Amino acid sequence: MAPETEQPFGIRALMWWSLSLVIWTILNLVVFTHPLFLSKYALPQTHAQRAASAVFGLSFAPLFWGIRRRLAVAWKFGWLLLVVSFSWPLAESLESLRKQPDSGGWIMMAVVSIGFASVGAYWGRWWYRQKKYFSKPGL
Repeated sequence: MAPETEQPFGIRALMWWSLSLVIWTILNLVVFTHPLFLSKYALPQTHAQRAASAVFGLSFAPLFWGIRRRLAVAWKFGWLLLVVSFSWPLAESLESLRKQPDSGGWIMMAVVSIGFASVGAYWGRWWYRQKKYFSKPGL
């Protein structure tokens, strides 16, 4: 049996970033529930937005586990997280641009959409090249 190859730096960084995001999400749940102080600069959030943020942040826990165990399902789950992590801010950016009267109209919306699509395509291509790392089938 061939020895397992060492984790590439990008995969290792993503694994630890995923774990730190999960920890940060757990800490934010405590702070949102019991804020230490009320900031006048914080953007207003509804309970639904907080819940969606918490679910999104905690969804990186299975990614961390899957990367650590080299599970093939983690590669597929990574696609879901990649799509969500680019479509959510894109939707919020377009909504924000739509609300601003002097934002540049449809041209600025097109520029923002093309920018997000370009960055998403770059990271999608990077994630596709990582498939060979995930060698173990199953959960």
